[in-house]
Amino acid sequence: MRKKHIIILSSVIGALVIVSIILICFFTIPRISYGYDHEAETYYVDKVYGNARSYVIKESIHNKPVTKIKSRAFMNKSNLEEIHFSENLEEIERLAFLNCKRLEKIDLSNVKSIGRNAFENCTSLKAVELTLKDILGGTFMGCSSLEEVLLFNTLSIGSYAFGYTNIKEITIPKTCSLVGKNAFIGCKNLNKVIVKSFSLLGDFYLESLNGVEFQVN
Repeated sequence: MRKKHIIILSSVIGALVIVSIILICFFTIPRISYGYDHEAETYYVDKVYGNARSYVIKESIHNKPVTKIKSRAFMNKSNLEEIHFSENLEEIERLAFLNCKRLEKIDLSNVKSIGRNAFENCTSLKAVELTLKDILGGTFMGCSSLEEVLLFNTLSIGSYAFGYTNIKEITIPKTCSLVGKNAFIGCKNLNKVIVKSFSLLGDFYLESLNGVEFQVN
């Protein structure tokens, strides 16, 4: 009887070890899990496993485009240095890349919507080019290496959007009609702000910044 119990116990322990290994592999091997939006008939990045240096987002799955990254999908991926977005990617939800401190470069040329604090504390990010209409609050806050920001067709810049970055010069396009309070708070090296929007003439916050120039035609 005792021998039988030992055999059973050994079998249970063996099964637990196997399950543990499977779970460890499931959560630590780098991979991207996708979800399907039945209403929009598109796929999205749901969860990201592992902590790889690089990830590639698929263009499509079963001939349906991958158009979105869900909230917190890449949050705290401390080893992430580069991310390859598909041309179909249009939306990045809030906090998606929060604290990805090694992320150096991103191509947002096709992205139409970025959620709040999506890239907060990406301290290695150096340059971004944005064509989306609304830059929400805290989007790039704490990106302490961010020096170059190019804005195209921007309608609004939210509060703290570029707070505590290393921007030295920025041009706010004529399309922009709203710049939130403290959008550039803590930007100690910001010494030139060119404002081309007639709607922002007399804006109290912008006038308080160093090196502001209104170039309204």
